[in-house]
Amino acid sequence: MMHLLFVETNTTGTGTKAMKIAKQLGYKIHFWTMDLEQYKSMTDDHPLNFADQVVIINTYDTERMKEELVRYEVKFAGILAFDDYHLIPVAELASYLKLNGHNIEALKRARYKHITRTYLETQRFREFLQPAFHIIHHPDEIINLEISFPCVIKPVDDSGSNGVTICQNRHDLEMSLHYEWQRQRNERGYDLARTWLIEEWIEGQEFSAEMLYTIHGWKLISVTKKETYGSHAVECGHVTGPKLNPFSDLEERCKKLLDLLGLNYGAAHIEFFVRGNNLYLVEVNPRLAGDCIPELVELSTGVDMVRHVVLQSTGTYEETTITRQRYAAIKFILPVEQGIYQTVKGMEEAQKVAGIKRISIGKLPFKVNEIKSSYQRIGFVIAEGDSMENAITSIQQAMDRLEWRVIHG
Repeated sequence: MMHLLFVETNTTGTGTKAMKIAKQLGYKIHFWTMDLEQYKSMTDDHPLNFADQVVIINTYDTERMKEELVRYEVKFAGILAFDDYHLIPVAELASYLKLNGHNIEALKRARYKHITRTYLETQRFREFLQPAFHIIHHPDEIINLEISFPCVIKPVDDSGSNGVTICQNRHDLEMSLHYEWQRQRNERGYDLARTWLIEEWIEGQEFSAEMLYTIHGWKLISVTKKETYGSHAVECGHVTGPKLNPFSDLEERCKKLLDLLGLNYGAAHIEFFVRGNNLYLVEVNPRLAGDCIPELVELSTGVDMVRHVVLQSTGTYEETTITRQRYAAIKFILPVEQGIYQTVKGMEEAQKVAGIKRISIGKLPFKVNEIKSSYQRIGFVIAEGDSMENAITSIQQAMDRLEWRVIHG
C-alpha cells in the first residue's frame, strides 16, 4: 500500500479534504500531531475521521520526527503540511526523505514576513509596492522611531490575524505591543519569534491571488476579493470569480514575485491591496489559502487546487484547466454579542436557500468576549452563483434564517 504523511493540518478543512483525496487515490493516511485538542472545534472535518494511523509527537521538533521516521516501518510517497507553522519542519523532513518539497531557504524568505520585506527591498522589486515598515524586537524600540499613523502591527510568523492590530495613534501602538510582548506562544502551541513589523496602513481594497505551481511554472488560478472586520483585520468574507482581477498583468507580476523568492513547489496565496493604480504587497503565503478559499476556487473555476498539491507531494503533475466561470463566496459567522453561544436553530431552512453549498458551525457551546482573530469565528456559509451579488445575497438570506441562543454574563 502507498502511504502519505500529514504533519498537523489547518482548522478550516483544507488539510482534511486533502486526506479524503489521498484516500480516494489509494493512499493510507498517517497523521502526526502534538495535540488532538487543537482540533476540537472541527465538527464535520475532524482529521480523526480520515486518518488511518495517528502518532502523538512534538511536530515542531524536526530531529524528534526524524528519529520517528527511522523507526517507522513504511516508506512515504509524500509529506504534507497545511498550516504555516509546519511548512518549514515538513520541508526539512521532505529533504531528509528525498521527497518533493519546498526549497528551505526560499520558504524562509516567504514564511517570515520581515525577511520578505527586507529581501524585496534589497532586490528593488517594483511589481508590487511595499508600505513603509520598521522591524522591532522589543516594545521599547518604538521610542526612537518616526511612525506615521494609522499603522498596522503584526508578528512576523503568526497567522489568522493573530496579533494584528490597526493602530490609530501611539497609545494604540503601545497597548498592542504590550499585549503582544506577553504572548509568547499561540493557540497552536507554536513559540513565536517575538519580532514584529510596524507598517504603514494602506487604505484600499484587499485581494489575494491563488497561485499553483505546474509543469509550466506558476499559474494564476483565481483572484479573491477579501473583506475584513474591526481593528484586528479579522477576515470575515471572501468572494472569487472570473471578473475580479484588478490588473490585466497580475499573473505576470505574481510569477516574477514567486520566482524572485525562489519558490517552485505547491501553491501560493499572495495577499495585496489595490490603491489607485498601484498594488501593495501584504504578504506571500507559500501554501494554499486557508478560510476555505480552495473550495471557492473549485466552485468558481473547476480547478481542485488541493488535489494538485497532494499529487505534487508525490511527484505527479496534472494539467490545470479552468472549466467553470462562476462566482463563489464565503461569509464567516461572527458573534454579534458577548456571551456563550449555546445552540443554533434554522439550519435546515438555511440549507434550502438557492445557491447554498455548505453551512458549517463550530463546536457549541462557544464562549466569546471579543473578536481579535479568526479563532473567534463560530462558523461559515458558502454559496455560488452566476454573479458576485447573487452568491453574497444567498449567503445573507441563509444567515438570516439562523437563530442563536446566547447566554450573557
